[in-house]
Amino acid sequence: MKTIFYNGSVITPETVFHGGVEVEGSKIIRVFKGDDFEKTGTLVDCKGNFISPGFVDLHVHGAYEAPFFSGNLEDLHRGTKFHAMHGTTSILPTTASASHDEVLAALKCIKEAMGMPNEGARILGAHIEGNYMNPVCAGAQNPEYLYKADPSEYMELIDTGIVRRVSASPEVEGVLDMARRLAPQGILMSIAHSNGDYSMFMRAIEAGFTHITHIYNAQSMLSNCYFYPQIGVCEAALLHDEITVEAICDGRHVPAELLRLIHKVKGPDRMHATTDAILSGAPDGSFRCFDMDLLVEDEVCMLASRVAFAGSVATTDRLVRTLYKDAHIPIVDAVKMITLTPARMINEQNHIGRLAEGYDADINVFDDNINILATMILGKMFFNKLS
Repeated sequence: MKTIFYNGSVITPETVFHGGVEVEGSKIIRVFKGDDFEKTGTLVDCKGNFISPGFVDLHVHGAYEAPFFSGNLEDLHRGTKFHAMHGTTSILPTTASASHDEVLAALKCIKEAMGMPNEGARILGAHIEGNYMNPVCAGAQNPEYLYKADPSEYMELIDTGIVRRVSASPEVEGVLDMARRLAPQGILMSIAHSNGDYSMFMRAIEAGFTHITHIYNAQSMLSNCYFYPQIGVCEAALLHDEITVEAICDGRHVPAELLRLIHKVKGPDRMHATTDAILSGAPDGSFRCFDMDLLVEDEVCMLASRVAFAGSVATTDRLVRTLYKDAHIPIVDAVKMITLTPARMINEQNHIGRLAEGYDADINVFDDNINILATMILGKMFFNKLS
């Protein structure tokens, strides 16, 4: 059965044009300009709204009452459905610092979910954030579970066969050796919660790190040693063209002006927008998560002590809205940073992240305020508010 999205503004990695997308089965079979299509199959009038690839989130811990690290299948399915309602079609459920047994159980649960039918965002693998991070930059990671990287432990996690990304602090004992072991396996190694200086940053690159987790959050940055300025991880990442960065583009973790600066330096091919979501959809109030007391207030999630952010309550549509409306970044770039760019970071760029013939039929339709009007995942309409 063919489905045709027509009368829309099609967003490609290079431009926007009036046209549409034809889908058959789980694949895109044609992208057309203007009204060059046969009126057969299921017709979806996009009414002039944007048509984009489905959003890809590589760092997401879950949603309200649906943590991805709980080891519970119902939580995973509920969370992927929630995020799909906001345009996320592909996802890397992300762990948090916890006991080794809890992290392993979470990965096994994610693996089980990958082999099951799922109505929400597709699970492409897992992202391990913790336990190998610097407690000085712990943020909302539980410091009780931050420690050195022991191969007898982390290889048990890797051997689940689903880990696509690992976030860790290179200055922690054993982490550089871990990077040397995992990067050649195609695992994305990302500097996270690091208090490292420039020399440590360079050692991390040499060991196989290529990415930065939530730049300008829980990372070292410009500081003074006595009265001599020295750069941290954030500035080093901006300096080195070969390094890609992730930013929580909700307008709170990183203000719009700084998002615009990061985009100006790195460009849309080396900047990935992410949610780092944990309590998305939660009302304002107090919550227990990560074995820690958290507070949701004024569109952010923080430790109850108010000393640090704790993940976010963001969704991917909010990220695009912030980039486009507040940071004034072109819609082509804003969408690329949440589609093709993250897909490329985990070597999925030949299947997802682009509206093109032969690609998976993961499609969003949204208006100029980035309200999601329709989402298709692998050729199946997840929801449609257009008809």
